[in-house]
Amino acid sequence: MQIQIISIQKNNNDEFYKFDEHYTKLIKKFANFNQICIFNNKIANAQNTNANEAKKAYTQALNPYKKGFCIALDEKGKEFTSAEFASFLQDKNEISFFIGGAYGFEKTFLDQMDINIALSKMTLAHKFAKTMLLEQIYRAFCINTNHPYHK
Repeated sequence: MQIQIISIQKNNNDEFYKFDEHYTKLIKKFANFNQICIFNNKIANAQNTNANEAKKAYTQALNPYKKGFCIALDEKGKEFTSAEFASFLQDKNEISFFIGGAYGFEKTFLDQMDINIALSKMTLAHKFAKTMLLEQIYRAFCINTNHPYHK
């Protein structure tokens, strides 16, 4: 299985980095895994202009990475239990997860996804959402292989 997470975020070494690194290492035991963080001057300038321009910049930056089964994190997306998420991922060969920027996604981008999912009904900090997604991907592999982590 091939999994990639593409996010609009500055590549930094913050307090979440150690958690992300930990779960990335664990996920790589089960799948080919890659993370791509995108943040450029066009995105920065668009975010300083307005929400619509920011969303357009996100779409332009993310579009080249759409491959396989595409999943966007969106607050209005489908919610899963961990077991449901594990079952949902089980038959996929290539998955691309997209995490938008501060303003979310354009509707047209969301409409191009295979599914949009919500990690919670609550609004989550971008960095926390990514760490939570990594943990749930690892948990899904553990559930699907009867690994004791999930228990």
